[in-house]
Amino acid sequence: MGVKKGFDLNQLFRRKALIGANVLLMTLIAIGIFGIVSYLNSRHYMRIDFTSTGRFSLSTKTTSILKGLDKPVTVTVLFNPTEMFYDRVLDILKEYSYASKNVNLVHIDPIRNPSRLRELTQRVKAEEIQINSVIFECGDKVKHVGQADVVERRFPFKFKGEEAFTAAILSVTQAEQEAIFFITGHGERGLEDYEPAGFSDIATALKRDNYRIIPLDLLTRKEIPQGCNVLVIAGPTRAFTSEELALIRNYLDEKKGNLLVLMEPAFGTYSRTGLEDLLKEYNVEVKTNTVVYNKVQLPFYGLQTVAEIYVNEERYPDHKITANMKTLNSVFFGACAIEGKPPTKERPFQTRNLAMGPDNSWGETSVGGREKPEFNQDKDIPGPITIAVTIAPVDTQAQASMAHGTIPEEKPSPSPRIAVFGDVDFAANEYSSHPGNRDIFLNTLNWLAQKETQLGISAKAPDVRKAVLDPKQMKLIYFISVLGLPGLGLAMGGYVWWRRRR
Repeated sequence: MGVKKGFDLNQLFRRKALIGANVLLMTLIAIGIFGIVSYLNSRHYMRIDFTSTGRFSLSTKTTSILKGLDKPVTVTVLFNPTEMFYDRVLDILKEYSYASKNVNLVHIDPIRNPSRLRELTQRVKAEEIQINSVIFECGDKVKHVGQADVVERRFPFKFKGEEAFTAAILSVTQAEQEAIFFITGHGERGLEDYEPAGFSDIATALKRDNYRIIPLDLLTRKEIPQGCNVLVIAGPTRAFTSEELALIRNYLDEKKGNLLVLMEPAFGTYSRTGLEDLLKEYNVEVKTNTVVYNKVQLPFYGLQTVAEIYVNEERYPDHKITANMKTLNSVFFGACAIEGKPPTKERPFQTRNLAMGPDNSWGETSVGGREKPEFNQDKDIPGPITIAVTIAPVDTQAQASMAHGTIPEEKPSPSPRIAVFGDVDFAANEYSSHPGNRDIFLNTLNWLAQKETQLGISAKAPDVRKAVLDPKQMKLIYFISVLGLPGLGLAMGGYVWWRRRR
């Protein structure tokens, strides 16, 4: 049988070769595109956390600290892979390495690699290293974070990794600890007081932020130490002597120190302290003869007058301290009104509002009687009421630049820096657990200490959801699970059997 006339076998082979070459070329192009996309993806990736609580995202405060890292930090994970929180520890530390190129993450299985564990022990010059821990190294500084610091071993088991790891990074990267002095001797809140009115929670948070907390009795010490970065006066109930006020004034004017004052209305156990007149010298008037009230709509009770002031969103004026806090509520209880005055030639201090009450809040001046607080236009202070302000010297260079039509160079405001709150309870143990309370206190203190990289929202509290059932609900669940569901199965089986019998 011959080949059909006009059929070119060579042309067929050429066509097949052309098709094969085309397929090969398209395959190589596809592989090349895939490789380029993979390369770009590895260099320019985006991570999205779809959890409702942001469980796998770092807080803005941690992110800000990591972005400001200028030294390499080696993080060695010594958790056993069989440990319950192993995945959580590794996942969150991966977020640290993603957020900063200066974080080098290393994992050593202490069971399978004892030789590497011995090398690490020799490198950090330790006698022994605890298994299920994390080691942070920066230069010759080492911080050991044990399992007890990461996991709360009481039910429900809370994971506190971000707080512990960020604190460890601050510990090994900062040259020295900033010193925060808390004045004592006038009925101020106690740093070791674990009662609802105490400041033990705030003291723990400050230590975690790598601050040294030191009590200071001015009458005994007769001076404010040279190493005082921020001086804190937390809710005094008795008056300061003229000598103490002179020491504080000298600290601000001569030493260019920084001051945080938490006041209370001068009623009940509180009285005028002398700080009111001192703060007037820096263009702040603390109206301790007022209590800020607010009207809120409560379920079943209607419109009620309360002394709790909720601050959020637009109630936070534009300020570095509250820039990332617009979604958080800060709760102030029994606060007094504060008013900032404009700067003058004799008093060149600029005040800025930090927290304000809602529009329907007011400063009540008639407190202590049995009558229900009501706004009196003739006597009371109309809202919105300022609850907190900051003070800093007027930047004359920036003003001169703006007067000449140029944008001044952004730089930290000079010292002294002062922050005044009309409430102290917001930072006490009873209220400090509210989402915004601890953050506004810590951010204010970091701003005073000129540590802007530590501003932001702190690590989120562990998301622990509990179902609280009363005896009736528990009994209902018992009958449904023990009798209801099995009974439903029997009923359906009986119905099927009856249908088949018919």
